[in-house]
This record gives sequence, C-alpha cells and structure tokens, in this order.
Amino acid sequence: MKSQWNTAWLLLLALKAFGLKEGHPRGSLGLQCHLLLPREDMNCSWSAQFANSPHILFFYQNLNIDPDEVHRVQVPLGQNWLVIARSQLMVGDRYRVWLEVHHADWMEESEKLTFRPYEKVKPLAPELDPVVVSSSGVTVKWKTPYWSEQLSHQPLVCELRYKTSKDAVWASLGVDHVSQEGHEFEDLDPFTRYSVQVRCIPEDGQGTWSEWSPPQTFRTPEAAPLGQVDVWRSRNLSENAEPRLYLLWKALDQKAARGDILNYTVDFWDHRKTLVASSISVCCSIPIPASASYVQVSAFNSAGKTLPASLNLGQTDLPGPQDVWVLAVPNLGFNVTWTLSPTPGGAQPEHYVVECREEISRELADWISKPVGCSSTLLKGDYRPTEPYLVSVYAIYVDGSNSSAPVRAYVKEGAPSVGPQAVKDESVSSTASLISWEEIPLANQNGHLTHVTIYLKHPTPAGPKIFGPIAAKERSYALEGLDPGTSYELWMTGSTSAGEGPASPVHKFHTPGARWQISLVVLLSVGFLLIVAIVVVIIRRRWFLGLCHKVLPLWCWESVPDPGRSTVFVRMEDQRAALAQDSSSQAPPEPPEEPDVLEITEPAPPQTANPPRVVFSGYEKHFMPSREELQELT
Repeated sequence: MKSQWNTAWLLLLALKAFGLKEGHPRGSLGLQCHLLLPREDMNCSWSAQFANSPHILFFYQNLNIDPDEVHRVQVPLGQNWLVIARSQLMVGDRYRVWLEVHHADWMEESEKLTFRPYEKVKPLAPELDPVVVSSSGVTVKWKTPYWSEQLSHQPLVCELRYKTSKDAVWASLGVDHVSQEGHEFEDLDPFTRYSVQVRCIPEDGQGTWSEWSPPQTFRTPEAAPLGQVDVWRSRNLSENAEPRLYLLWKALDQKAARGDILNYTVDFWDHRKTLVASSISVCCSIPIPASASYVQVSAFNSAGKTLPASLNLGQTDLPGPQDVWVLAVPNLGFNVTWTLSPTPGGAQPEHYVVECREEISRELADWISKPVGCSSTLLKGDYRPTEPYLVSVYAIYVDGSNSSAPVRAYVKEGAPSVGPQAVKDESVSSTASLISWEEIPLANQNGHLTHVTIYLKHPTPAGPKIFGPIAAKERSYALEGLDPGTSYELWMTGSTSAGEGPASPVHKFHTPGARWQISLVVLLSVGFLLIVAIVVVIIRRRWFLGLCHKVLPLWCWESVPDPGRSTVFVRMEDQRAALAQDSSSQAPPEPPEEPDVLEITEPAPPQTANPPRVVFSGYEKHFMPSREELQELT
C-alpha cells in the first residue's frame, strides 16, 4: 500500500515537471486544420482564448518522408491561426500536427492530429444565382468555385437556410432535403421578403463546411387575402363638429393581406335588405347613412378579395356581457375578462367586440374582435398613464348588439393633482359642524380615488387633527367635539393607490357660542307657538270671531258707513267742479237743484199704561245707568 502511494507521488511530481496543469487536459485547445482552395495552403486554427498567451509553438511533421523531422513555427502574439504554404506541403502525404501553449509557470499541449491535407479540404462559399420567382414556386440555384470532381475532389453535399426579413432566427434544410446545385421552395408565405444562404461540405464528411454564401433576397408573389376585415362603428365628431356615426375598420396585416391591398368595398343596407349606398375606400373610416341598418366590408388586392365582414348596426334586447374586469398590464395595455349572461332560448352571439375609449374626450382608442368561445383578451396599445379609459364589451348577435356597463381603467395610476373642490361648512351646533365638498375633477384624479382625508387645525400650536380615511363616494362629513366660539382652519386631500395628492385651499370657519344657541331655541319656540295660534284661528274661526265681538268695542268689528264715500256725495262734488270750470266763459248758471231730502222719522215707541218698574239694588247702582241717562237714550 505504501509503495502505491509513493508511485502516485512520483507521478504527480513528473506532471508538474513537464508543466502540465490540472484543469487543462490534452486536446482542450480546439486545434483543427483544413486545406484552402484554390491555392491549397493548409490553415490551422485553435481556441481564441489562447490567442494572447505569451509563447505558442506550432509543430508539424511529414510521416511519409522523414517521420523524425519536426518543423516548429513560432505563432505571433494575439493570433489563433497559422497558414502553412503549399510549397512546404505534399498534399498526398500523411502529416502530424500539434500545438504547445507556454504560460509563465506551466505548459499545455494540444491533441496530435494525423491526416492527409487533401482529406481536409474546405470548399469556397457557394455563389447563388438570381432567385427565380414564379406563380408555381421559388427556385434557388448555386455553384461552388474551384471545385470539380475532375480535380479529384469529392462530390459536395449542401445545406440551406432561410428566413423572412422580420425574423432573427434562420430556418434550416439539411443535406437530405437539398440537392448539390439547387432547391425549389413550395411552402413559403405569399408576398413575403426572404433571405437565403447555402454552404457545402465534401460528401465523405472528411472535409470542413464552407462559409455561408452571401445572402440572396427575394419576395414571393401575391395571393388572395385571407380572413375578414375587423369592422366596428363609433360616434365621432364630423368636420363641422357635429356628432355622427362612422364605420371603422382595421387594415389587414401583411400575413392576412398576402399582397398590397388596393381598396376596400363598403355596402350599406337598410332593414328591408335594400342596398342604400356602396362605396370604395382606401382606408379606414366612412360616415354611415342614417337609413343604414347593415354593412358589409371586403378587402381587395391584385389576386382576389376577402370574404365580406358583416355588422348589424342596430341594438338588441338580448343580454350583453357582465362581470367585466379590467387589469392593467405594464408596458402592454389592459387585460379584459368577462362572462355572458344566460339568454332566453339559448341564443348565442356571433362574436364579441372589446372597445376602449378615452373617457374625457370620448374618442375611440382601440377595439378588438374575439370569437364566441373567448372570455378574455389583451388590449395592446400606446395608452397614456394617468389617463382614464372606459372599457366596454359588446355581444354581437344576428339582430344587433348589446354592451356591458363601461369600466373605468388606468394603465398606470398616479396621485391626484388637486384636492377636493368647493369645501363648505354648516354649523349644526356649537360643538359640531357639517363639512361638504365636491369631487376632484376627473381630469385631475389620475387614478381610482380610494379615500379622502380631512385635516383640521386648532388655533393652539398643536398639529392638525386628521379625520379619515373617508370613502371616496362620500360628499360630507360631520365634525364633532369642536370648541364653541372657536376659529378653525380646514383642508382636504384625495388619495389613489399611487399615493396622496396635494391639499385643497384652506377653508376657515367659526363655531357659534352658547348665547347663540339659547337665542336660537327661544326664536324657534316663539315661532312654533305663533304657528300653532294661526292654525287654531283657522280651525276655530267662528269661535274666534264670536270672542272678538264680545270682548272688543263695537267700532272695532261693526261696519259703519262713511258719508264721504257715498255715491250722492261724489256726484254732488262732480257737479260743483263742472260748474266752477264753466263759470269763466258762461253766464252764471242757475243754481243746481237741491236734491230731495227724505226725512226719516223713527216712530216713538208705544206708550204703555204701566211702564215697567225698574228695581235697583244697592250693588247694581254702581254699574247700571241712572234714570236721567235712560231718558236721554229714549
């Protein structure tokens, strides 16, 4: 056992003496060689990570002529390749080559390669002919310079790669699918620009792959467009700033267009399926006639047209989508989900339309159509942060459409830019006040308002007292526990998920004192009693008048004639005025006739033989009239 450990120790010392280092086994330098055409020089290369090593030696020996003679070449610093000229080679002989990399305290040696140079030939990159494009397909042909079987060269096999102008990854066709001199494509996308490259290798596999040929670019021919145009309608402002219903559609993407779209045909029909108007438009909106109920749109290119896309412009009583949820996706847009309400009779919509509008301007931002089985979609677009959008989902039926309730959404929220507006106070008592306000304007909310906060500052040096959070839907809040006859300062803020916004302007108010409260109670009591008295008078009117007749003097309630307002007196005055006016121009008129005076004499009461005797008691004399007063009255 001890002898085995000694042997292992001696072997380790020997490895260190020869400069071999653990972690760099023989052959890890990546040495490879091939013959270059047309000069037939031999090019050897190795891993670039050793290019900056201070001392690299390249060794080669001809095993046929002199196996003991080794040729050594010093590799220039920073170089990971070396060319052995044809004049120093016999391409049919066997050669052995290897590499030594010397470092400061150790040395690394590559694997020794044994080969004949003509077996390690690297063909030149193929040269592509112009690509032939026809209605039946695309043909690519090429040739390899300085390569011929007459020069004892092996036959070549080639591989091809291609990609569209928008792709970054190449699609490859191996040697089993590509001939030596050309290839014909059959499954390329119509009206698409492609790039193609070819490289070759000797058939026996002993050589090295050539470099890729320079790319050749071509475009496939057009084909009839696929699918249908995405159609929708929107109420926008016309040129004279009047709202009008417009038909909108999206231009086909390149994959569906399969060529240059020349125009779109638009046909409008009324409810009787009579053609109302037909138009040819370039893209992508047109006013809708007032009598139109249906519309069809098709896209044309030089090879054909799409199937017509139909849209019923009317409304239906069938239910629209419900439970609409909108979630902002950073740097993308809105993720929208929904469910469909059950419909009577099991009617199903043809498809859905998810619409997004700017809530302030009401302008249509984007829409997307989804098939019936879909219940979610991603609305992509350049949506502005802190801008409110309204997202609605429409169910499109055969007889019309119906929509969900719109949902407000923000792609990115921010704190409000202003505080609540028009803050007011109303005193409830000397220790309580009702604070009211108006909502922050929509343009300044910058997000979904979560709550508002009230800050109340007392004249004392202490900091403001905070009331909140208060629900964003509230418009008033009762402040209690205030000091009577005290001045306060109040301000408010609004908050979203992004944070708290700036404060509103400071509002000052003063709580009433205790005397004001007593005066208010007395005034309310007097007013209440007055109202009760008026009600009693109205209900007991006769009783009240009878009481007045008994209590008040006669002149307060009896109607006494006014001689000055009598008709006779007025007529006499008019006659006197007329006589006075005519006296200056005419002879003195005869005096007016005196009106007949009717003397009314009240008959004396009949004299009774025995007048009633008035009996007086001692007590009544204080209140009853005397005999002389009674005679005067009679």
